[in-house]
Order: sequence, then structure tokens, then C-alpha cells
Amino acid sequence: MAGVCLASSVFAQEKIQFRIDQLLGNMEDRQLAKQLGQYRQQVITGIEAWCMEQSECNPELLSVHDLAAFVTIINKNDADIRLKMLFDRVLKKFRDTEWGRKILNHREVFLEDFNQWCVTRSLECSSGRLSEELLANYMHQWNPDSQALQAINSQNNDTGPILPEPYWSCYDFINDKDNTVRYGWLYWRDVRIFIDPEKAKAKKGPLVYYWHGSNEDWSQIYRVLGHSVIDEIVSEGGIVVAPHAGAPAALPWYIMNPATTGLENDYYLADQIAACAEQLYDIDEERIYSMGFSAGGIQSAAMGRLRSNYIAAIASYSGGQLPWFSLLFSQAPDNYYRAYITYGTRGEDKVPLVEFADTSESLLGYLEWRGFHEVMVCQQNRGHTMPYRSMRQGWEFIKNTRYQRLTSEQTAEFKKAWVRRNEKSWCY
Repeated sequence: MAGVCLASSVFAQEKIQFRIDQLLGNMEDRQLAKQLGQYRQQVITGIEAWCMEQSECNPELLSVHDLAAFVTIINKNDADIRLKMLFDRVLKKFRDTEWGRKILNHREVFLEDFNQWCVTRSLECSSGRLSEELLANYMHQWNPDSQALQAINSQNNDTGPILPEPYWSCYDFINDKDNTVRYGWLYWRDVRIFIDPEKAKAKKGPLVYYWHGSNEDWSQIYRVLGHSVIDEIVSEGGIVVAPHAGAPAALPWYIMNPATTGLENDYYLADQIAACAEQLYDIDEERIYSMGFSAGGIQSAAMGRLRSNYIAAIASYSGGQLPWFSLLFSQAPDNYYRAYITYGTRGEDKVPLVEFADTSESLLGYLEWRGFHEVMVCQQNRGHTMPYRSMRQGWEFIKNTRYQRLTSEQTAEFKKAWVRRNEKSWCY
């Protein structure tokens, strides 16, 4: 399977440890340094998990901000994160075998079986007593054709999207207005929606999410997608939704902030919108896409992973994925979506704490690691801006993609991702 090709896991750990020590030596925040020391091994294992998802692992790209994120997330979800990281660490010894790939492709089922096995034997597998040896022993005896896995495989005979049910009552969408979308007792968010209600009800059009960048609002959509793309989507009965951020302006989406990464508010909002769009307008549920620029591009990458039950394709403009994404489970690990990734010149396309050439290549590495994906990568000579000529290209690349989950037989027969770079028809 495509993945990180380091000389050895020992060498990988040495590179990671060297980078951590390098950052610790220059760290002014002594409280963070103390926490990092406390969770040192978990952080190393977490970074190893991130490395495993890259075509080339460069721990020297990690920043103090990244290490703080790992510490925060591990501190909040220590038991679950410890198990997931340990799983990745043990499995990498077998990941290039057919048996290892089958376990990887059904990680959630495996971990559910493992937890149940621990309960029946009164073992404290979620505590600090969990060891690599215990997990490896269970991995050797686990039956990939278990009853739970057979049930999953039977569900996969239908490889279409799985749409959520509404959390709250649905109300008609109002065109080019802020629509208040409620998705819980105490949760609601304003969302700018573009729709022609009559066409939406008459045609099965796509649903397109647009997530804005830091210190911006929904109106950024005009500078990134442009009026012509919005009008095209609406004319075919589609719906474009541009949520307002619910988090601080500098870190607009919860996935950006280590302290809020575990919160699913943005995804519950997306669920409510998808559920209501289907209920009210009968959208084409196989054509649900996520697009965004900067922080919004990072959010779109997260949607591809955390809402893979229904996302068919993504466009990440100067976005990508952050290192701590490796600690998050894919909602549907058998969904292999299409992706358009574009970024500017290294050192110029950046904001404090984030170099978008690195985060974009990290997303590409993840998609290559998983295989099957079709990816267009556009490297452009620019800073942290959205060129006019790029507006339509991302939409053109993803707009005809239809959702599909692969069968267990397909995922067992691993195929490399189809990656294209800087093709003139898709990249200027």
C-alpha cells in the first residue's frame, strides 16, 4: 500500500524525537513544555500516525502550534486517541499485506470488536495499561470475516451515500439571504443560501457547501467561486450554502482550533442542511460537494474525511489538512472521493502558523495513502490569494463526480490514487 517509506520505524521515531527536542529547546511556554513532556510518547505516536498518511514524511515541518494541538487533543480524548494511535503503530508492520489492508479498511469494526473482547475478559483496554503487545496479539487472532464485518459488507452492497436525518424542523430556504439553521436545542447558525426554489423542486440538483477563510465571512464566495459558478449551480436546480463561522474569526471552523477539534458543531450544521435540502427539495444526493479557501479549504478536506457518508468530491483552495487530522476517524473509510487541490508559492501562500504548500501536500499524501482517489493538484505562482482564472476550474473538475462507496473486494484489491499535476486544462 502507498504510504511513508522511511528506512525504518526507528529512523522515523528518531526524526520525530529530534524535531520535538528542537522545538522544546526554543519553547517559551513552559506550561506547554511540561504538558508535552507528560504526553511525549503519545505525541510521538500521533505524529507517526500522521507520517504514515504521507507519501513523504518530513517531521521538520511540524511547528510548536502542531505539537500543542496534539497535546490538547490527546489530553481531551486520551483513551480513544491512545487506542487509535497504538492501532496505527502496530498495524504498520503488516499494512502492506492483504490481511493488513483488510484490517485497515475496516479499522472501526476491528476496534469495536477489540473493545468488546476487552469487556468480555474484564481487561482495562482503554486505560494506560493498554500495550502494543496486547493489541498485536488480538490483531493476530482477529477474524477479518467476523460477523460484524459481514454485516458491514452486506450493507456495502448499496454503495450510495448515507444522508442524515434532520436534527430539527426544516424550513424553506430563502435565496440570497441569511437563513438561520437550527441543529439542536441551543445551536443555530446563519447560513447564506443561493437557490431558485422552483427549479430546485423541479430538478434534482447538487448541494454545494462553501466554507470561508479566516477573518472573512460568507461573501468571500464571490472572490473564490464567482457569480458565474453560483448561477450555474442554481440554474440546474442546485443549492449553494455558505455558512457563517461559529468559532473565532482567526480560527473560523472548529477543526482549526485544537481546543475545539473534538466538537462536531460544523458537521452537525452540515448534516442539518443536507437533511433539509433532501427533505424540502429532493436534491441529487449523489452530488454533494464541499469547497473552500484557506481555513475553508482545510474545512473542506475535513468534510471529505468526517462527512464521507455523503461528500462526493472536494475543492481545497490553499487549504489541505493539518497534522492532527491523523487522530480523526473517517466516517466512511470506503468512500474515495474526487479532490481538486490548489496552492501558491511556498513561503508566500501562508498565514501565521500555516504554510499552505505543506498542508496541501499533506492532503495529497493522505489521498495517495488511501488509494483509489482521483486528484488534480495545481501549484501556482502566487501568494495567499485566489486567482480569477482558478475560480471555475475547481468546480469544473468536481461537478460531475457522483458519490460511491467501494465494496470490500475493491478495497482489498488496492489501487493507487490517480494523481495529476498542473495540467493545462485544469490549471493555468
